[in-house]
Amino acid sequence: MQTRNFIRLAAGFAAAFAACAALAQAEIAKPLRLVVPYPPGGSSDVQARLVGAGLAERIGQSVIVDNRPGAAGIIGAEYVARQPADGHTLLLAAPPFVITPYTVAKLPYDVRRDFAPLSLVARAPMLVAVGRDFPAGTFASLVALAKERPGKVTHAYINGGVGHLSGALLARRLKIELLNVPYKGSAPALADLVGGHVAMLLTTQLDLAAQLGAGTVRVLAIGAPQRSRFLPDVPTLAEAGFPGVELGYWFSGLGMRAGTRADLLERLSSDIAAVLKQADVRQKLDVQSVDVIGSTTAQYAAFLEAELGRWAEAVAIAGIKPQ
Repeated sequence: MQTRNFIRLAAGFAAAFAACAALAQAEIAKPLRLVVPYPPGGSSDVQARLVGAGLAERIGQSVIVDNRPGAAGIIGAEYVARQPADGHTLLLAAPPFVITPYTVAKLPYDVRRDFAPLSLVARAPMLVAVGRDFPAGTFASLVALAKERPGKVTHAYINGGVGHLSGALLARRLKIELLNVPYKGSAPALADLVGGHVAMLLTTQLDLAAQLGAGTVRVLAIGAPQRSRFLPDVPTLAEAGFPGVELGYWFSGLGMRAGTRADLLERLSSDIAAVLKQADVRQKLDVQSVDVIGSTTAQYAAFLEAELGRWAEAVAIAGIKPQ
């Protein structure tokens, strides 16, 4: 009896020791560097700093936000891809992370091979927007107009951006021909949308905030499977009568160098999710009109894989050749 009790006691001590050892292995030993491959002040940078501040409190280490902008996010991503897989360098990714594999001929890393997903931070669906005075009052009437006048309904876009590729997907799915009008940035595209010089623009609510507030643009449909809580009266494309048509997302997510220990990835993913559950963090992100997620590593991996597939098809439809 004493022997059996001793064995049980020893087994209990062993399990407890193993649990403590696993926890110790997942401890963060030094400050983290969070690389943002975009300039300070943008939506991605704001999100990174919010998450970084909350993460620092949870792990007991500083989180240094390191802006390394340029080349559609490639400079920052390449920097992270070349760091040791020691769990101390994070990358904030946005849509170019899953688009450039198909638009850049010699990308200096492989997004699937060189990075390990941590958590999807936030996402925002693409919206179909028209000017206030555009004659189509619904998305169905916009499609009918495009079919009635092939190649006449104008679509403003920034070359190679999410709106450009979403427009290519939309036209292919609905079998319509749009007249694509390229712009060098969202500001002139929005100005021409408001002025009635172009018919439609595919973008996110954050880009449309001022125009929606002034009532100079209208959103006809949401390009995601579910409505936006920020625009509850706007139907999805499926609700508008076009099931199976989705236009992708603007998003931000955090990852690390592939080869980082799994226990460390899970620890940080859990901490990021906890930060994104904080009421003050969610309130600050609501200003950007984004859905705050805080996913698991597996969920973020699945999201990235879906977006990679979406944009591979869209780039091919748009006829964009890698350069």
